[in-house]
Amino acid sequence: MAKQQGAGSLWNPNSWHWEEKNYTPISKQLIESKIKSTKVESGDITLLNQEVKSITGDAQVNIRRGKQVLIYDFDIEVEWHGVNKDHEAEGTYKIKDLNSLDNDFEIIHISCNTKTAISDKCKDLIKKDMFKKLKEVFITLMQEIGQYESDPEKLKKDQEARRIAEEQVRLAKEQNGELKEKIFQEQKLKEQQMKQEFSQFASK
Repeated sequence: MAKQQGAGSLWNPNSWHWEEKNYTPISKQLIESKIKSTKVESGDITLLNQEVKSITGDAQVNIRRGKQVLIYDFDIEVEWHGVNKDHEAEGTYKIKDLNSLDNDFEIIHISCNTKTAISDKCKDLIKKDMFKKLKEVFITLMQEIGQYESDPEKLKKDQEARRIAEEQVRLAKEQNGELKEKIFQEQKLKEQQMKQEFSQFASK
């Protein structure tokens, strides 16, 4: 994936210096949404990802020279539910090593809470069909996370915030300079008054 334009924090002029930004919460929300919206239909069985039980790992965007590099690595546990006209089954499975380097994650530890007439079929569907569907869903994950950081509206707001911050710094420097000049002039006047008083005292 090509490096996209990224916006650093206000302390990072022109987003030039190295900066790490936490994107774990955003990534987790996106991953959960993708998983829960993915389902498999095969024959008379419909297989749903009922809930995302847990997501462990982290994601970060590294900003350098106005460009961004996204890194993430997650392990996920999913609760599934399968149903047909007469039977149902449910259980969990895990998605291991969903990362930013490739789309080569694994589905492991497929379990069923109670054995039913369709439970084995559902487990087989998770291993093959659900895995294939999730491959398709996750292939755009890096791009979608990265787009948030390089969103034109976000960059525009960042540039405006920087302009305001720079203007505040400029005004503060001006005010500081004016204050220093005022203090200098007051001190100079005091010295002149002291010299004048001393001269008057010495001439007596």
